[in-house]
Amino acid sequence: MRLGFIIALFLTAFVAAWTPGLAQTADPRVTFEVASVKPAGPFVPGTQSGMRGGPGTDDPGRLTWPRATLSSLLTQAYDVLPDQISGPAWLSDGLAYAYSINASIPTGTTRDQFRLMLRDLLMERFHVSFHHETQTRPGYELVLANGGPKLKEWTPSTAAAPAKLGVGANGFPTLPAGSTAAVVTTSSGSGRPASVRMTFRESIAAFCRGLGAQINRANGGDPDGPQPHVADKTGLTGIYEFTLEYAATLLMPGAMPPAPPADNAGMPAASDPGEGIPNIFTAVEKQLGLKLMKVKDVQVDVLIVDGADKIPTEN
Repeated sequence: MRLGFIIALFLTAFVAAWTPGLAQTADPRVTFEVASVKPAGPFVPGTQSGMRGGPGTDDPGRLTWPRATLSSLLTQAYDVLPDQISGPAWLSDGLAYAYSINASIPTGTTRDQFRLMLRDLLMERFHVSFHHETQTRPGYELVLANGGPKLKEWTPSTAAAPAKLGVGANGFPTLPAGSTAAVVTTSSGSGRPASVRMTFRESIAAFCRGLGAQINRANGGDPDGPQPHVADKTGLTGIYEFTLEYAATLLMPGAMPPAPPADNAGMPAASDPGEGIPNIFTAVEKQLGLKLMKVKDVQVDVLIVDGADKIPTEN
């Protein structure tokens, strides 16, 4: 089975617990060394638009984001999913209201400090104000399976380890030494369910943050679309490193996602795809000793944007 393409890199590269007490205050001492924020201009097809750099990446001293929406900046700054941002439609309009961000990051900046820097940037340049509220939505709870977890806490090693992302002889991604990340690769399906292989090194809470996208992807949905929320009910508090392999029905470029079922907000149920490859629900239980339980009332923190400037203040 040959390696097809990397689906997602660093799904949790900037995952940290969102602290409501920090919702509208940023430490003025924690700032970017230099930060340029300006309108991105007309969209040019084929140009890069995603965020690059920051703590935990191969370029920790610089943030480059050619086309950031205010909504995407908020998701990074407050560690929430896109559907946890509520406000005017222009916040997520990447054609008319996109911004070019270039910033220098002080050496040794942690991910928590990086988020504080983004929050400070949003308030200083866009005068963002908001409040937050708790909403309930259908989703999943991740709990311990019968027999307990099959996980081992990660201890940084002093032995030689890869400096960059790669793929090992077993087909699973390899992670840079000392960094926390989640990397997902997929093999070509050749008309069968594709095999998705994940290497993960983070907290279980961080694992839950990216699990909704993987559930979407495994069932032929859009990983960048609305995602089911997964609540961490395991009680596990350490940093863990593990691999996970499961089957996925990949959404081909240009294809429409399958119509969701009418029940339970379209959330997929735990059913095996066959071909000897477990689905993501079975894989999580058998390989990790954890279990996904479908529920109707996952509590979700939502940021309600009360005001923001469309044109950022000058650099």
